[in-house]
Amino acid sequence: MKSELAVGDSTWIELIFTTGSNKGTVSKSAKVTTNDTVVGGVSISFKVDAVEPTDSVLKLAVQPYQLDFGPIEKKRRPKLETEIINQGQEEMELQVVAFPPDYFKKVELSDTDLKPGDDTKLKVELTREREEEQFRKTITIEGKSKVNNSKFRLSIPVIKGIGEEGAAKKETAAQKK
Repeated sequence: MKSELAVGDSTWIELIFTTGSNKGTVSKSAKVTTNDTVVGGVSISFKVDAVEPTDSVLKLAVQPYQLDFGPIEKKRRPKLETEIINQGQEEMELQVVAFPPDYFKKVELSDTDLKPGDDTKLKVELTREREEEQFRKTITIEGKSKVNNSKFRLSIPVIKGIGEEGAAKKETAAQKK
């Protein structure tokens, strides 16, 4: 993602909307400001009616729950995978619905139709440009019941260089210069 844009240039802006533990109507907004005298700024608003699921059992399990590409100074490790298991009583159809495309070269499910107890792999490949960057991102999967068409979403955290002792030492050394 670029921090400065030339005239006619473009970039991705990532906005993550979470309801946290809130229930009922939840609203959030973000504003993008520019030095453009015509546009000036653009506001983006989100509004959702957050409800508690009727079923307290998670329908999908993810193992491992987080994809960690390791410390920044680690040699190439651009591919990871996690297992997604259908823990529900209904057949599910899965699809990847959101991820930052400039961070991942490939994000795909090995199988999109899961019967109860079945599993699939989520395969993620990092772009070469992000191999030496620190980041915290998410990949969102949507599950849809083949019985009653109910839907829900699951976000899987993806990190690189977060919480690593080596990365912290590298940052401290850079700050001393």
